[in-house]
Amino acid sequence: MTHKAKNPINSDLTLLEILNGLDELGGGRIQDIADETGITKSTVHNHLSTLRQQGFIVKDGDRYYLGLRFLKLGEVARNRGPLFSFGRPEADKVANETGELTNLSTVEHARGVYLYRTQSEQEVRFSTAAGEYHDLHCSATGKAILAFSPESVLDEFEDVHGLTRYTQNTITDRAELEESLETVRERQLALDLEEYEKGLRCVASPILDKDDRALGAISVSGPAMKFTGEYYRETLAEAVKSAANVISLNITRTEGTY
Repeated sequence: MTHKAKNPINSDLTLLEILNGLDELGGGRIQDIADETGITKSTVHNHLSTLRQQGFIVKDGDRYYLGLRFLKLGEVARNRGPLFSFGRPEADKVANETGELTNLSTVEHARGVYLYRTQSEQEVRFSTAAGEYHDLHCSATGKAILAFSPESVLDEFEDVHGLTRYTQNTITDRAELEESLETVRERQLALDLEEYEKGLRCVASPILDKDDRALGAISVSGPAMKFTGEYYRETLAEAVKSAANVISLNITRTEGTY
């Protein structure tokens, strides 16, 4: 009797679905993961056993969690280039000077992704963390990056993810978005006026290479009731713009060494 070989591509996709499900749950039992992913318990168990043997998964009682081996892989990915190494100290400086949450972001898979986020001693805490993705059309860092990227970056984002409406302030019209990006180019500053989340505002500035193309962006985020007037549009805006300029200059000076 012959047995049909398993499709390695389907097996890999199943493995990724299990990992994503475990990530969404923040840990769970086999039944929890099966319910989250729609994958059979036996398949979930087999994949988790393999991942555990390789050190990618840990087990506590009957619950499974992502292991710290992923931390090493994440650090390797984050340090692949100069943006994080030069951006982190400037982000820390902005956070210390302003007392606000500071974000360092770039683009991957047609979405924004946080490379680094500093938590200040503020009362308001945000759920997003390093490694999490966010949409480009309605985030300050995303718009800062789009304004200094080829039009193909916006085309890909719109084709893959769409201009989703998150709040009544979200720009969902392509022409209106392009007009706002022109303003970002003129000022080298982008604003998120409660466009991604009601009650949250951000201001960002692009981090550019020697050809004025965006490598990423740096921003500060905070409650809309606090991010108003001169403090928001001048004090915080100048803080991120100055930091972005320093990061851009340092990267330009070392281009070719990474």
